[in-house]
Amino acid sequence: MRDKIKKKLKEIGGGNLQINENSKSVRKKQKDSFISIVTQLRNVWEKSNNLQADHGVNLVQYEDQYYKIIECLIYELYGDKAAEIIMWWVYDVDNPSKEDYYIYDKKNKNKYAIKSVSQLYTTLRKMKLLK
Repeated sequence: MRDKIKKKLKEIGGGNLQINENSKSVRKKQKDSFISIVTQLRNVWEKSNNLQADHGVNLVQYEDQYYKIIECLIYELYGDKAAEIIMWWVYDVDNPSKEDYYIYDKKNKNKYAIKSVSQLYTTLRKMKLLK
């Protein structure tokens, strides 16, 4: 859709027209993408664990390579420190709405409560850990 709009605007304005997204729009797309990626990865992980717990079906050998690929891409996209925290959130955080989970910023000695993927993203941005 956006490509069609850009194409039409270039037709109207001519070949020298330069179109730039504003920074607020770019940040919103980045946040939406982060939330989608982390939420979907967490959902897949939980479904796999539930399948094993409820029905005794262990998919680890099958899924392991996929998780390694996804993790490599997350490390590449967000950087090492942010990726480590994302992996903690996906694999180790059990029920963020019922329990308290925190990220400690040793550099600034701050403690951030994390109860949602949105808060995770905001905290990683505050800590300047996202690439």
